[in-house]
Amino acid sequence: MGNLWVFLCFNFWLIMCAFAVSGTVVLIGNNVTLSFQDIEANFAPSVNASGKCGTLHVAEPLDACSSLTNKINPNINDTRYPFVLIIRGGCSFETKVRRAQTAGFKAAIVYDNENGDLVAMAGNPAGIKINAAFVSRASGRTLAKYAGAADAEIWIAPSFENSAWSIMAISFISLLAMSAVLGTCFFVRRHRIRRGRPRGPRVREFHGISSRLVKAMPSLIFTAVLEDNCTSQTCAICLEDYDVGDKLRILPCRHSKSLLLQQMLIIKKIFVML
Repeated sequence: MGNLWVFLCFNFWLIMCAFAVSGTVVLIGNNVTLSFQDIEANFAPSVNASGKCGTLHVAEPLDACSSLTNKINPNINDTRYPFVLIIRGGCSFETKVRRAQTAGFKAAIVYDNENGDLVAMAGNPAGIKINAAFVSRASGRTLAKYAGAADAEIWIAPSFENSAWSIMAISFISLLAMSAVLGTCFFVRRHRIRRGRPRGPRVREFHGISSRLVKAMPSLIFTAVLEDNCTSQTCAICLEDYDVGDKLRILPCRHSKSLLLQQMLIIKKIFVML
């Protein structure tokens, strides 16, 4: 039962994780590949399952609390999106992301100005069209070293896709797993209870009397109804009247004359072959 409780808690935690969309920022350069854990902003569009690739630029000013002065030079042959790296503090997360969007960037990566846990950036989603993610202070400083490098590219990939379908799928799978565990526990317990019950003696089924015993029963020839030997005029089994000359066999139970119709339990012509 303890293992079952741990399993249920784990599935509950897995479902809750679906609501906090986490992901990974991947840096790919010459002879270097680094990954950094991130949390997407809850007011910005989520990155699709295939991820988003771009080149990184450092925001000017770094905190993006005023209009950015970065100049983006569009390159038709470059399919990568321009990303901007912003430090936390000075203004709200929403303001930083809106400044980045106004400057023409397609994603904003905000890094912490202090050492601490990752947080989910909150704000008003109205009008926000670019992606936004939050990374740690150490991750931001490392990314800043590769900002502006032509041979370095940044990937933003989600670990969980923030969609109703993904949440429903995780919930459904967890429900199936819990049902399977509970069903297994039920059948195992039932099997143990059955095995623990004392076995009663087996009752032999009656398959009828053998022909040898039937032949051993006494017989008589019906002539008339006689009160002295409890012979009635109707067979107690066939419920048919006897005919004079019928061969009758007398059963061992021998009903008394006080019974209804003075049934003697005589078999009328039990079998012609007898």
